[in-house]
Amino acid sequence: MGIVKGLTAINKQVENQNQNSTDETEKGTWLKINDGQSVKIRFLQEIDPNSENYNDKAGSAFIAVEHSNPAAGMYKRKGLCTIEDQGSCFGCEMHRRDPKAKWHGKKRFYANVLVEDGDKEPYVAILSQGLGSKAITEAVIAWALETGSITNVVWKVKRTGSGATDTSYSAIPLPAKNLEDIDFNKYKLFDLEKTAVRDIPYAEQEAFYLGQHDEASSEKESSTSSTINW
Repeated sequence: MGIVKGLTAINKQVENQNQNSTDETEKGTWLKINDGQSVKIRFLQEIDPNSENYNDKAGSAFIAVEHSNPAAGMYKRKGLCTIEDQGSCFGCEMHRRDPKAKWHGKKRFYANVLVEDGDKEPYVAILSQGLGSKAITEAVIAWALETGSITNVVWKVKRTGSGATDTSYSAIPLPAKNLEDIDFNKYKLFDLEKTAVRDIPYAEQEAFYLGQHDEASSEKESSTSSTINW
């Protein structure tokens, strides 16, 4: 699968991104923030299994390399790059055919977070963030490299902008006095590899990306889409 785990490997993906910047069965709750809104979140998963705060029950956050159909109205057809584990990948083939067509693999950071929005009771949601200056991913990874953890503080995350090109996010780690341990018996985390991303067999990828899959798949795509504008 096109999934990258571990702090060293994830940080390498971020560095590569800077240098080059130019099947699921569950329905997830996705973190959505409106323009001008700020929320407090606490990561429920570490990036690296070697972190002193890593909890095997929670698993780890990860970066996924995904392809999506760039055609108008087809951007939700997103799946993991399978070139490494399956040896073939329809998205990679389309990118090689036309490098300017935007079929290239895109990296995205996924994690379970506990959300305090000042309205509802704290709840678990899936954070989905790209890489780059308008996302919080690099700030979070930098904190992990500095402190060895991302679950050790509460983060204040704010969104500015509402459009696809003018939206940016900021993240500030807040002072962590008397921060309680996470009670994993109280909160149910989403299985990110089943809920946040799609691992599609190569034989089915062309039909999926081109919209030739069946009605049941369409319903599943709608309920598990990881294309929230986050």
